[in-house]
Amino acid sequence: MGGEVKINYDYFALTGKWQNVAYFLRQGHLLAHIVDRFKWHYFPKYFITPAFPTHIDIETSSRCQMRCPMCKTTKMAEKGLDFMGCMDFGIYEKIIDECIKEPLYSIKLSWRGEPLLNPDIVKMVRYAKEKGIKDVAFLSNGERLTQKLAEDLILSGLDWLSISFDGMGELYDKVRAPAKFIETLEKIKYIRVFREKSGKNKPLIRIQSIHSAISRKEEEFLRLWDGIADRVNFIADQKRSLNEDDYEQNPAYICPSPWQRACISWDGKVVQCYGDYMQGNVLGNVNEKSLKEIWHDQPFIKLRKLMKSGKRLSTKPCRICSDGGLIEEKMVMIDRRKIKAVQYVNQRIDINVLTDIEKRNEA
Repeated sequence: MGGEVKINYDYFALTGKWQNVAYFLRQGHLLAHIVDRFKWHYFPKYFITPAFPTHIDIETSSRCQMRCPMCKTTKMAEKGLDFMGCMDFGIYEKIIDECIKEPLYSIKLSWRGEPLLNPDIVKMVRYAKEKGIKDVAFLSNGERLTQKLAEDLILSGLDWLSISFDGMGELYDKVRAPAKFIETLEKIKYIRVFREKSGKNKPLIRIQSIHSAISRKEEEFLRLWDGIADRVNFIADQKRSLNEDDYEQNPAYICPSPWQRACISWDGKVVQCYGDYMQGNVLGNVNEKSLKEIWHDQPFIKLRKLMKSGKRLSTKPCRICSDGGLIEEKMVMIDRRKIKAVQYVNQRIDINVLTDIEKRNEA
């Protein structure tokens, strides 16, 4: 079978080589981290199913105060699809208590929504760290950060925080409404200030933007984060449509996810992967079975067989996912460095044409 397993191929660092090495080293647990990265990159290539996922995405909240034009949840909300909620701490506790008995390395407390909308988020981070989870992190839009919340997250033991920060100035304000460019920038600066003041090395601060929002301004965007962020990234544009016809799929692509990670929705459902926003293929429920049972149960086994045999497009979640789309290579110049990047065919977002975005945020 001539399938292609590609890992982290649409994700690029603007920060330089040595900053990225330093970022890797500062994550700590060096030996465990190296073992985890080996499993992450090589188990999918050889179709090795680990005894337990090396990473778990836990959706602490599917709610979000934003309606960003490139987000699939925006399209879902426009169609009136009801998917929003916050994870109950009891479900979360059950998941963590199982994870600490298994060879799991990391958890990410976010998926479709904004984790800072869960009132228990600090408690959740603290519980995972006290129980011994090595790497605890989440993605956020940062808009709900306050100085008190930033301080509590730092003191809770959070390992890294990734802030989605698309563009600069007025463009950021449009894309990320109701957030404001200067206000969010100051909130992120405070994380760095308090981290240094408290003598902590973590959380590591990672900034990422979709590429179209900083295209031809990559160096300016990188300079913006001098002395604030530990790493600055951009990701390939993805339209994230609900319509299958909007994607040009690569039939040879084999998604590595079923050999790497499990994704748990706020109400306990284990879905096909982090790209299955519509919950089109539910593989189990942690309220009914252990995650380890689900990981080795028939739905997951069937999914891996479909991937391995090149039949992933028989599942609807794969047909409306950008990850398996056809790609084109391109070069980006940063500080006289050439970065080899990719973009998905016909997936580039015209970020400057944001029709009716203000109305959508007011709705």
